[in-house]
Order: sequence, then structure tokens, then C-alpha cells
Amino acid sequence: MPSRSVRRRLLNWLLPPLVLLLAAGAAAAYLIALRTATTAYDRALFDGVLAIAGQVRIDGSNQVTLNLPPIAQEVLLTDKYDRIYYLVRGPRGEFVAGHKGLPLPEASPEEENQIYYDAVFHGEKVRIAALFMSAGAGQVRVLMAETLVKRDKLIWEILLGMLVPEILLAIATIGLVWLGVRLGLAPIEKLRKEILDRSLHDLRPLPEDQAPLEVQPMIEALNSLLTKLNAAMGAQQRFISDAAHQLRTPLAGLQAQADLALQQKDTGELHRTLQHLLAATGRTVRLTNQLLTLARAEPAGHLPDEIQSFDLSTIAQECAHDWVPRALAKEIDLGFELESATILGAPLLARELLANLLDNAIRYTPPRGKITVRTLAGSTHTALEVEDNGSGIPAGEAGKVFERFYRIKGSPGDGCGLGLAIVREIAHTHGATVELKMPPSGQGTVVTVNFTLSKAPA
Repeated sequence: MPSRSVRRRLLNWLLPPLVLLLAAGAAAAYLIALRTATTAYDRALFDGVLAIAGQVRIDGSNQVTLNLPPIAQEVLLTDKYDRIYYLVRGPRGEFVAGHKGLPLPEASPEEENQIYYDAVFHGEKVRIAALFMSAGAGQVRVLMAETLVKRDKLIWEILLGMLVPEILLAIATIGLVWLGVRLGLAPIEKLRKEILDRSLHDLRPLPEDQAPLEVQPMIEALNSLLTKLNAAMGAQQRFISDAAHQLRTPLAGLQAQADLALQQKDTGELHRTLQHLLAATGRTVRLTNQLLTLARAEPAGHLPDEIQSFDLSTIAQECAHDWVPRALAKEIDLGFELESATILGAPLLARELLANLLDNAIRYTPPRGKITVRTLAGSTHTALEVEDNGSGIPAGEAGKVFERFYRIKGSPGDGCGLGLAIVREIAHTHGATVELKMPPSGQGTVVTVNFTLSKAPA
């Protein structure tokens, strides 16, 4: 996917051409250095060929000899860096003097009966200069070769002398381009940080006076959206408050009236009807409460002053008073393994999160089962964990059970599929993650909510 960063796109357009220019400059510098070194040392090598050719003697019968004293040969072949070789062959190709096996030229002389070429001798690359001298019907060939140590050293010296200033110039250019792009985008970066530092409830319009002209239309559109969002969130908050007041009171009264009717002496049919009414009322109350909890768990559903530091183990102890009787009624062993685990969040939402986990665990754990609540503290994370040995969640359903109103087919009980959806929503509000896994025993479910200590609630 192509990058959408303006800075990255500008640098992608500017920096690659600079790198290509640097590479082209390096290649040109190498060719210049190679040509300079080759020309200089070829001339010096040919001087040696001429010195040897000056000592070649051809008699009347076309016999070729080399009159080169040992001391002269020693001086001619002495070099501080390279090894020097030479070869003299007669007009019939016979060996006259020098180093046998020195490669002969494959091409004819280019000009003035001389030629230069590269070859390999004794496993080393060498540069050879050859001179062709007329001798009756044939030619005497005088060759002189040397290894490439001096040439390579000169090439690198020339190359570094040309590249170092070029590289420094390229680095300075890249730095100036980077700095120019950074300074040019500084107002946008400042605007980004201002938006990033705002809380969810800070919907004030963004300042337009310091933004570049090209960005001002976008800021105007964003301010318009913030105004609409502020109005929508206000309406949502009012709806939640009104719904909590208008629904909970009459539904609780309906449940109380139905409970009272069950205590009255009446016919069996009326009694059964009232029992059904009570059950339906209870489900309605539970559904209403869960819907209101889910709405409150959303980022826009709670206020910043609700955020505080609290201990998860304290929340678990408070929940124990409400849920231990329900577990005992179903002959379930509800245990607590608690250690101090402090987080930053909304205690009421954390209590709702644990309540929904316990409600699910008790509903789907068979009688005489076992449920364990744990709080775990670490250096960077804390966790709330609820483990049961119930029927468990199939692997293929693990991602679906967090969806609203989703229930696994064949699940017992009268749940409405909102419990884990509420858990996930509250966890996301606190910057936490929810994980489902199999207990070590191989039966049941472990639900773990991991809180990151460095993250504050949304």
C-alpha cells in the first residue's frame, strides 16, 4: 500500500534522484580514475619495452639475440609494488629471452607497432605492453608486463579524492532537504499533536490562524464535523440518562407487582401465568440493564471525572458478596485468588465487567462445578481472570461470542448474548484486551482481561 505521509512522499521524490546522481558521479569518477591510471602507467611500462628493444641484436641470418647485462636486467625488473616480467620472441616465434609463457597479443598492433592489453600470468592479472620490430620477413616481439598493484592504488586515491567531496556535498544536500521538508510540515505536525493530545470529550474547534493555507479547508471541514459530533454525543448522553430513569423504575415496579401476585392465594392457572410474567419481567429487566451497561461502556458513555486509580482485587471482593450466594445455590465452588493489581479506569465499569464474566460462568457451569477469579499484577500489565470448568467455547466460536446478541447454538439458559460484548466494550474503553483460552485441565474456559499500565482509558 503506498505511503500517505506527505513527508515520506516528498522525501521519496527528492532523495532517490540525489542517490542516483551520487551513484552516477561515483561511476564517472571511477572511469576517470581508471583511464588516468591506465594511461600514466602504460607509458611508463612502454618505456621499459623500448629499453629492452634497444638491446635486441639481429644478425645477417636473421638470428635475434638480447644483449642485456644482468645488472641492467635487475634494475629493469625491480619495482617497489609490482612484479615485472618480459619476453622477447624472434621472427619465427622462437624464444629469445625473458619469462616463458607470457601471453602474446591476440590482436594486431593498433599504431606505431605497439599494443597494450590485459592478461593473466602465474594466476595474477597483469597489464602488458608489446612492441613489434621488423626483422626481414618476420617481426620481433618485445613484451613487458607488470601486476596491477600500483594502478589499483592510484585508482583508489583518485576515486577517493573525487568522491569524498561529492559524498559530503550529497550528505549536506540530503540534510538540507530533510530539514526543509520538516520545517515546511511543522505547522501540520503541530496540528496533529494538538489533535492527538485531546481527550475524547474535548470537541472544541481547531485553531485555523496558524495552519497553512492549503490545510485550512480541511480544518474547516473537521471543525464542522466536531460541532456535529458534539451535538450527537450530547443527545446520546441525554438519551442514556432518560432511558435509565424511565425504564428501570417501571420495570422494577412491574417485577415487584408480579412477585406480590405470586404470594396471593388464587387458582393454579393464574399462578402459572404470574410465574411466566415474573420470568419475562426478570429477563426484560436484565436485558434493559445490560443494554444500558453496554451504552455506558462505550467511550462516549462515561465522564472523565469517573476515571480514577483503583485495585482490581477490591472490585473482586465487592463482587463476591453478590455472586457467592448465586454460586452456592447452584452448588458451584466459587473461589478467589487475589493479589493487589492497581489500574487507572472507571471502578463502576470494572465491576460491571467482572459481574458479566461471573454471570456467564455461573450460567454455563454445571452443578458442583468450579469457578476461580484471579487478579494478577506485573511490571507492565495487570490481569483479571475468570476460569470455569463448564462446557467451554468451541475454537470456531471464539471470535463470534464477543458480538452483540450472539449465542452459541444449543447453549443452555436464557441469556441474550450481551455479556461478553459488554466485557469487550469495557475492556476496549480501558485500553485492555480480552483473551479466551482452554484451562490446563482441558475442560471449560479461561477469560483473561489484560490491562496495560501505561494506557489510560479512552
